[in-house]
This record gives sequence, C-alpha cells and structure tokens, in this order.
Amino acid sequence: MLRSEFRELQLEIPRPAIEKLALYASEVEHWNRSINLTSLRGSALTRRLIVDPVWMGMRLEMTGALADVGSGNGSPGIPLSITRSFSSVNLIEPRMKRAVFLRHIAAKAALKSIAVHRCRVESVPAKTVISDWITLQAVDPTPALLQALVGIGGPTTRVVWITSLMTSPVAAAERLDVPGSATKVWIFRLDQI
Repeated sequence: MLRSEFRELQLEIPRPAIEKLALYASEVEHWNRSINLTSLRGSALTRRLIVDPVWMGMRLEMTGALADVGSGNGSPGIPLSITRSFSSVNLIEPRMKRAVFLRHIAAKAALKSIAVHRCRVESVPAKTVISDWITLQAVDPTPALLQALVGIGGPTTRVVWITSLMTSPVAAAERLDVPGSATKVWIFRLDQI
C-alpha cells in the first residue's frame, strides 16, 4: 500500500525506509487496541499519518533539527525522521502512555536521532530543544501555544501546522495542499506570530 501511495505522488522512497514506515503503521494499529492513538484505520491511517507527512517533508526539503509538538501517535515526527536527514528529532508529548509508545517505536525502528520529552511544550527546559522546524498535528495552535513555541526555536524556525482547516491563526502563513488529500499544511516562521 505504501509503495503504491508513494508512486502515485511521485515520491521515491528507499526500501529500508518503506520497511520502517510499514513497521510504524503496524505498531500504531497494534498499540491502538490498548491505548487510543488514533481513530484512523487501514488506508486512511497510512495516508494521513505516513504518506501526507512524507510528501510534506520532501516538498519542504526539511532538514536540521525537528520538534514535533503533541507527538501522540508519532505522526508526523516518526515518518519524517525515517525519510528526512535530521540532526535531531524531539518528540514532545505530555501523556505517559503515548510517550511510552513513542519510545517503543523509536527503539524498535532503530531511530537513533529521536529524543522523547514527556512534558508539555511550555515545560521543556530552556535551550534543551532548539529547532529549525516545529510540526503540529491534531494540536490547536492557540496564542498561548504559539508563544510557547518561541522557547524551542528561533526567529527563522519554521512552524508546520498540519490540519484540514482552511484558515490559519497566523495571517502570514502560507498554505500547501497535499495532492489527493484533505490535508492542509500551513507554514510560517516564529517571527511572524
């Protein structure tokens, strides 16, 4: 299924990455039986949690350091860490069971650049996480949250909000539509909030 979806979007993903992405999808479905990671199943899970983020990461040419705020089920942080060359990936998730899942999948898929922080973004110790990119999915970018993001990035850090909403809370945000999907990607810099 993954190969077919990637081919349709004209993405060339190496076989080892596809195998890790398939492992991730399998683990999400397995863990979802005991903890609520997502309401998505089957092809909808594959598309929304894996294919859309991979396409977005390739399109935006994401590199450097990534912070995924509200990581929960691991998307987009896990798929991005598998398919992009990040120096570090920080998954920030306050709920213990989900943080345990994130640590499990990082170990099982041998994703060595990942660090899991079991806390709210507002509680990340100053200067321990500095990011070139910050991703938000299934997280409402309230004014308080947007201000908290300043603590994990710099003025040129780009925030990528993945949603289905047609409007962004940041007027200067640019919209990127994922082909064949209802997913909208809003991109803005921290100095624009």
